[in-house]
Amino acid sequence: MFPIRKFPRGPRPTVLAPASVKAGLGIAVALVTAICPIAGYAGPFAHQRNMLPGARAAGMAGAFVAVADDPSAVYWNPAGYSLIERPELSVSGIGLIQSSTSFDQTISDEPFVEHAQSLTPGFFGASVRNGRFGFGYGFASLDEHNVNQNDLFLGVELASGDSVDYYRTYQEASTLSSAGIGLSYLVADGLSLGVSGAYYRRQSAVSNFQIISEKSGAFTSRNLKYETLNEGLLGTAGVLFVWGHLRTGFSLRYPFPISNNTGVSDYQADSPGSSGLPGSINHLSLLEGKSSEMDEPRVRTYQFGMAWGEPGHFLLAADLIKHAMGAAEESRGLQTTYNFSVGMEAVFGWLTLRGGAFSNASLYPAPKPGVANQQTAIDFNGNSVGIGYVQKSREISLTYVSQRGTGHAQVVADSYATQQVTASLQNLLLSSRVFF
Repeated sequence: MFPIRKFPRGPRPTVLAPASVKAGLGIAVALVTAICPIAGYAGPFAHQRNMLPGARAAGMAGAFVAVADDPSAVYWNPAGYSLIERPELSVSGIGLIQSSTSFDQTISDEPFVEHAQSLTPGFFGASVRNGRFGFGYGFASLDEHNVNQNDLFLGVELASGDSVDYYRTYQEASTLSSAGIGLSYLVADGLSLGVSGAYYRRQSAVSNFQIISEKSGAFTSRNLKYETLNEGLLGTAGVLFVWGHLRTGFSLRYPFPISNNTGVSDYQADSPGSSGLPGSINHLSLLEGKSSEMDEPRVRTYQFGMAWGEPGHFLLAADLIKHAMGAAEESRGLQTTYNFSVGMEAVFGWLTLRGGAFSNASLYPAPKPGVANQQTAIDFNGNSVGIGYVQKSREISLTYVSQRGTGHAQVVADSYATQQVTASLQNLLLSSRVFF
C-alpha cells in the first residue's frame, strides 16, 4: 500500500513519458500528458440541473415551484401536496439522456470529442390529499453519465520535433438518484407549508487506460481507476400560496452528506522497448488510497416562482434559482450561480402541450490564465417541449429536453493551455400519469 498522490479537484491523470523520451523533450513532456476524463460535466458537481424530475416539470423547463401539484412536489416544493385536486400515480418509464462534448484543438490542433448515453428510470411517485394534509413520495434520477470510448492520436508532434502515438480507453458509469417522502399542511385557504426528506446516492466508477508510444518502441502505460460512493439526505422545505389564478411558491433544498468514500488506484509502467529486452520494464509504480476530492458538496438551492392560470387548463410559470456555496465549497473552486426557468402548459381536450426555456450555469468558473489543472466550465441554455394524450383518468406524454452550451477547459493535465468547448445534452422521457 502506498500513500495516495493528491489529484487536483477530481480525476486528472498525468502520463509520464518513457525515460528514453524524457531526456530529449524537456519542457515538451507536458504535451504528451493524458487527456483528463472530466469532459462535458467537469466532474460530478458541475451542474445542478442536468435532469428535471417529473414529466410535467421537465416539459415546463423546471418552472414548477409555484405549481408543484403532482408527485414530483417531493423534489420541487412539498407544500404543493395540500393543493392537489385528486390522488395521482406518476411514472416516467423510460428516460434517455445523451451528451456530446467537443474540445477544440486539443492535440496537434485536432478536436477531442466525448460521447455519453444512458437509460434511466426517470421518475416514479404518488401523491394524495386528505383534508388539510397532503402526502407524497417519489424516486428520481437526478443525473446519469455513462461513457465507453476509445481515442487514438497518431503522430503527435512535440516541441522537440519528436512524435508519439497516444491511445486512450476511457470508461465511466455514474448516477445520482434520490428517493423520499413529503408532507404538507394547509394553514389557511390557499396557503400551504410542506417539508420532505429524501435519501440520495451518487455512485461512480472510472477507468482510464492510456498508452503513449515512441517510434523506437518505448512506451508508457497507465491505468487510473476511481470508485466513488456518496450517500446522504436531501431536505426540502417549501411554501405555496394560491390566490385566484395567481400562484406563488418558494422552496429550499439542502443536502446533508452521511458518507463520502472515494478509492483511487494508479498503475504506471515505462518500457524501454528496443533499448532493452523485449517487453522489459524499467519503471513501475502503483499508488492506492483514498481521496476527498470527490465528496458531495453542500449546495443550498433557493427557488422562487410565480404562475398564473388554472392547472388542468392553462398555466404560465417563471422561476428564479440560486445555487449557493459555503466556504468549504468555495475552497474547492465552486461558485454561487443563478438560473431561470419559464414554462407553459395548455390543455385542449384530449391534448396537452408543454414547453419552456431555462439556463444551467456551471458551478465552476472559467479557467484562470497561468493556472493548470482547472475544472471545465460549460454554461448551458435549454429548451423543453412535451405533448400528452389525456383521458379522464390518465395521461401518456412524451417530453424532450435539449441543452446546448459553450465554455472553456484544460483537458491536457499540467498544461496551462485552455480549449474552447461546445456541448449538447438531450433527455427524452416517456411518461404516464394515472388519476384516482
